[in-house]
Amino acid sequence: MFGQLQVSDKRYPDSLLQLTKNTPSDSIRARAFFRLSGYWSDIDTAKAKKYLIEGAKYESKYPYLKAVYYFNLAGYYYLRNTKKSEANYMKAEKEFSKFNSKEAFLFRAKSWSNYANLQQKKDNELLMIDILVNKSIPLAKQAANNDYLGKYHYDLGLIFFNKLQYDKAEKYFLFAISIFEQAKIRETTLLIKTYLSLGKTYLRINKLIKAKKILSKAQRLLRTDANPEHEAEYYLVEGCYYQNVKEYNNALKSINHGLKIAMQLMDPYPQEKLNFQKYKILMEKGDYKKAIHIIENILKKPAINFSVNMLSYYQDLSFLYDKLGNQKIAYDWLKKYTVLNDSLNKQDVLRKINQLEIKFKTVENQKKIAELNTANQKANLSAKNSRLLNWLLGTTILFILSILFFGIYYYRNQKKQAAQTEAIRLSQAMITGQETERYRIARELHDGLGNILAVVKFNLGGLVIENQTEELQDVTQQLDLSINELRRIAHDMMPEMLISIGLEAALKDLCESLTSHKLTVDYHFIKIENAIPQQTQLAIYRIVQELLTNVVKHAQATNVFLQCTQHKGIFFISLEDDGKGFDPHLQGGKTGIGLNNIKSRVAYLNGKIDITPRINGSGTSINIELNVKA
Repeated sequence: MFGQLQVSDKRYPDSLLQLTKNTPSDSIRARAFFRLSGYWSDIDTAKAKKYLIEGAKYESKYPYLKAVYYFNLAGYYYLRNTKKSEANYMKAEKEFSKFNSKEAFLFRAKSWSNYANLQQKKDNELLMIDILVNKSIPLAKQAANNDYLGKYHYDLGLIFFNKLQYDKAEKYFLFAISIFEQAKIRETTLLIKTYLSLGKTYLRINKLIKAKKILSKAQRLLRTDANPEHEAEYYLVEGCYYQNVKEYNNALKSINHGLKIAMQLMDPYPQEKLNFQKYKILMEKGDYKKAIHIIENILKKPAINFSVNMLSYYQDLSFLYDKLGNQKIAYDWLKKYTVLNDSLNKQDVLRKINQLEIKFKTVENQKKIAELNTANQKANLSAKNSRLLNWLLGTTILFILSILFFGIYYYRNQKKQAAQTEAIRLSQAMITGQETERYRIARELHDGLGNILAVVKFNLGGLVIENQTEELQDVTQQLDLSINELRRIAHDMMPEMLISIGLEAALKDLCESLTSHKLTVDYHFIKIENAIPQQTQLAIYRIVQELLTNVVKHAQATNVFLQCTQHKGIFFISLEDDGKGFDPHLQGGKTGIGLNNIKSRVAYLNGKIDITPRINGSGTSINIELNVKA
């Protein structure tokens, strides 16, 4: 009903306005008003608000329309008032959660995604990752909407790309592409953007052959779905590719082609990106005069006036004029660089001072609260002491008898407790030693053998450029596989996700890595806190890793369910599979190395483990309770 015309079509608002007059349905009329509000949001604020108010007239009659209204109200405030936008997205999420339709699931996914984007604007990218992984992606799956499922994986790829974690970025871009390419009706806009983002990722990690292949895919798609914005971005990435292989003339040709297309756009930012890349190519080529001309033109009217960008431009201009022998102008640009750099440093100092002041006030308030609590505790303690004294007078004889009883009990259990303490100490030492050795080996693999393979790959890459033969390309690809396998082994020994992002993200990464066409891993994580000590997080990770590895190796299962829950200082792990099952009590008292490792780590965390085998091929259930107090 609303999809006959593109939003960019000038007839689109007229069509919606006509629909509000002709439709007998209040629900359809309200939605048409909301879409009109969205259309005018960036063009005419007054009209956008007017149509939003018109649509809101019907929300009291229809609970579902109330949720749609909050979603559109949040969109209206998105660029105008961050706090109001966030609040209304959460209201929309709350209202939509009352419905179980696929459309409601999709609205919830979009509400969380837009909320996450607002967090990214506040430099809270960790929260954005958490929201995309735990909210938007699961809801998009429930909505059975592959377009948004692919988009959210693309968004994750962009975050990791900006964080310079190119291996992770590659993984999420490839996943998004697989979703888009398998769709019956392709979402070409997102597919092209993902192709180009993956191409840039390959260029950053020097996978030039893969970069060329993905650019060819993007080029073929652009022939059937021409879009000036995407074409300009394509020629930018193609120019970067030619720059990487030192074909500077082809690089400049691609950039100039992209500039012609970018001039058709209303947004000046694509032109600035292309011009900046052209400047870098000219500087690398040694054509300093033309490079200076481009940078000075950018400075006259920058698309985005970021101080960090200006700092880079000033420094580069000083370098270029010095190369041309014009020390006076070079010195002038150096002075501008110094002044701006000092200014930015002062701003940074002021920001840090303000942060310290806030921390100081917080500490002072906490002190006052602590003093009040102490006074209350003293008063309560005094009252308790009085009651305790009266109670002690009446129970002295009983206390003496209790001392005698507990003395005997203590004597009998002292040796047993000492043996248990020694066993736990040895177990802790063994686990600590294992993790230290794992870390050392992982570092040696990554920094030693990994660097050697990287150098070999780099040298071999030069030969591939000079001699384009299938044999050399096959060797390069095999070397890529070797490097990836090396990184996988190092990651298993010391998971980077656990160190950089936290336990929950690392466990999700582990579950997803073990999911295959033979085994489905269904996982749920509830209220896992980031305050768990690092060593404890690592022990929990190893327990889950060992449990899942045992299922993969021995259970012959097709489905496994994993749930991790934290309640204050207690951490619960539950795992069930539909494999062949086993009974450890019927194996001659012997247990495998994997089960012994699990029990050692459970003891290390003062925990309990309960294995409930279901024989005759019906699977196994394992429940673990751990003490994770700091």
